[in-house]
Amino acid sequence: MPRYFLDFQDGSLWLKDDEGQEYENLRAARDAAIAALPDIGREAPPQDGHRDFVAFVRDEHGTQVCTVRLNLDAECGPEH
Repeated sequence: MPRYFLDFQDGSLWLKDDEGQEYENLRAARDAAIAALPDIGREAPPQDGHRDFVAFVRDEHGTQVCTVRLNLDAECGPEH
């Protein structure tokens, strides 16, 4: 099975996967990245209510083959 690496970006924070994991195919690696992003999004929300999370899937050669994005956007009216 091919090995894929899942790197994550949360604003200026980068988490690089140096070990990788074997997945059946690119779709399975992509699905793993999609499943991981909501867990990262459960961390404390930013003050401005906006946050972008990105997962990058790399193949065994280090080539980026997939990008997955999750955007958090919270808007509220004035408090009463």
